[in-house]
This record gives sequence, C-alpha cells and structure tokens, in this order.
Amino acid sequence: MTSEFPLIEPTWHVAHQTAHTIATALRSELVPVAHAVGRVLATDVRSLIDLPLDTTSAMDGWAVGGSHGPWRVVDGQALAGHVSQVTLTPDTAVLIATGGVIPAGTFGVVRREFAETFGDGADGFVRATRESEPFAHSHVRPSGDEAKRDEILVPAGTRLSPAHTALAAMAGYDTLEVRCGVSCEILVLGDEVLRSGIPRSGQVRDAFEPQFAAYAALLGLEVTGFRFIPDTIEATTEALAASTATVVLSTGGTAAGPKDFLHRALTSVGAQLVIDSIAMRPGHPNLLARRGDQFFVGLPGNPLSASLGGMLTLVRPLACGLLGMPLPELTSALTTASIKAPAHDTRLVPVTIENRSGTLFVTELPWLNSGMMRGLAHADAVAVIPPGGVGEEEVVEVLALAW
Repeated sequence: MTSEFPLIEPTWHVAHQTAHTIATALRSELVPVAHAVGRVLATDVRSLIDLPLDTTSAMDGWAVGGSHGPWRVVDGQALAGHVSQVTLTPDTAVLIATGGVIPAGTFGVVRREFAETFGDGADGFVRATRESEPFAHSHVRPSGDEAKRDEILVPAGTRLSPAHTALAAMAGYDTLEVRCGVSCEILVLGDEVLRSGIPRSGQVRDAFEPQFAAYAALLGLEVTGFRFIPDTIEATTEALAASTATVVLSTGGTAAGPKDFLHRALTSVGAQLVIDSIAMRPGHPNLLARRGDQFFVGLPGNPLSASLGGMLTLVRPLACGLLGMPLPELTSALTTASIKAPAHDTRLVPVTIENRSGTLFVTELPWLNSGMMRGLAHADAVAVIPPGGVGEEEVVEVLALAW
C-alpha cells in the first residue's frame, strides 16, 4: 500500500495534528437562522446593525429631561414599538417601557417603582421617590452598546448554540451560512461480538454500538449506517467498497493477527494509508487512510483503545477539519501523583480534575486496561502523558472530552 504521508507510527501529537490538517472543510449552505442550532458556522457572523439599533430604556418608568423633578408628563404612551416624537426639556417626562426608544433630550430614566404620579390629564406630573433617581443616563442602553455594525459576533468554525442563533437574529440575519453535514458509517468487524444479552465464553458484548453513533454525533458527524461485518477478507473488503460515507469508521482488524484483514481490504479498495499505528498507549494499532475525499479510520477492537486512540486522537480532529473547526486545544494541569508511561510512547490517561484555588490538578483513574471502559466512564478529561511518564505536581497537557 502506498502513502502520500509516510507516517509509520508517528507520535501522538503528530497523529492528532495530521488528522486535522489532512481534512479540507466541506462546502457550505444557507439555512434559516432558526434551523442552524448544532451546525458549524462557515463564515463570520458580523452585526448588520449597531446593536441595539436605538438608544433604549432598560426599565419601565419615565424618561425625564432634567435631574430634578417634578416633571410634567408630555407623552403618556408606552406601547411596544411606540417612538415618542417629543424632545424633552428639563421639566418634562414621557412614559416609557423597557426597550422603548429614548426620546431626544433625555437626562435619564426614573424606574416605575421609584416614582409616583399626581394630577391628571394635561396636568399630570411625575416625581422620584428615591434620591438616587435619576442620575445621568440612568437605566439607558446606548445604541451599539452590545456591538457596533460589522463587528464579529460569532467567528466561523463555531458550533452554533441557541444563544448564537438568537444573537444572529437580533443582529439582522434571516439565514446563516453553515458547513454541510459530514456523513459517517460505522463498521464493527468481528464474529465474536454479541449485540445483546450476557456473553458466553469466547464472546464479548459489543461496546461500540451503544456509544460510537452518539459519540460521532457529538463530533458533528451524521451517522448514516451502523453495520456488523463478518470476520472475512471478502466481507471486510465488500463493506469498505460499498460505503459512500465521507468518514468510514471500523473497529477491529487493525493489527497483524490471523483475522486482521483491514490493511488488505483498504489496499483492495484503493485507499492510501496516512497513518499506520501511533506511538501511544492504549490505541497503538490505529490507522487513518483516504480514498479521494473519503476517509477511513481503523480503530482497534479493544474499547478503551478505540475510544482514546481512535475517536479522541483521529476522528475528533478529522471531523473538526472537515467542518472548518479549529483543532481541539490542549490545556495544562498539575498532577497529584506520578503517572507512568512507556519509554517511547505517549500514554493517554483518563483523569479526574480538581480546582485548588484556581490551579487545576489531575488524578489518574484506575481501570485503564485497553479493554476496560470504567475509567473513561468516570473521567473529567484525558491527560496526555509524555514518554517516560511524569512525577508529582508536574505540568501535563489535558484534552477535554467531547461530552
């Protein structure tokens, strides 16, 4: 099998970066702003207006023209959308609702609960009942206080939340340009895999179907299929050849055992290796290959190896690259105790995180055999331990979990 990227057992950092670099962001499409939650923004959202557009009141009450009352009420309307045409003088006031446009000549707003009215009709007056009301620009939201026109509100590459779409709508957007979805198919290789019930001797209960479709969705991938494939070269090759998904994930068959057919099957379908195993534990026999614009990620058959070595190390940065998102950032923390690692391999360790007066400390969890999931199930994050390990209160890199 030939490769344009001769990365045979790269370091963890190189593999993580390569999986992101090799991906080109997919095309984009316009969607209604109300349907954009969860999608990845393709272009910056810049405010189309000063936000807010008008100088408005932050409270229900009276806009007053001077610092001392009483003030004569010259406009008694406070309807939604009502804009007073009055220019206030120091002795006049207008009734105003929260969000109402401040009239010209306003000194400040007196809150409704700190004011009282007297008189009626054309002789109505209002006065403040608290000495602190009003003060200059009291309870007034200036135009452009949240954003100026053309200011970037949400940068491209952001996974949009409900708050993002609300902000975009307030800034004048009806549609947003987002990345098209990344299709993903998941193939579980192996005859010994049991999908339900209690496994018998020689069987293992499937740990991939309950987690990987949901895991892929958290990464922004759209799972179009989940198939269990018999342990033969013919079935493996046929499954790879038939898949039209942009990202094809497979579990098992990545090593060199008697039933590990993935390398041969990838050759048969014309895929080129990008990464062939990684200098890391667990998850050493992970691989990444491509065929044109299609990507194949081969994950080991052991659950923790597949989760840390494959999904966290390769699939997550690959998905980010295809969606135009930045590479997930590593943060730093101190260790509470020494953590071991092989002499030549990076070790990924599920950890708990404790904040001690603003400094983050990580503690290694037990149950870290490549076939175990108990440690990861209780982890706050994953620590990236350099070859040779680290001592107590040494700085380590930490990668957040997708969930």
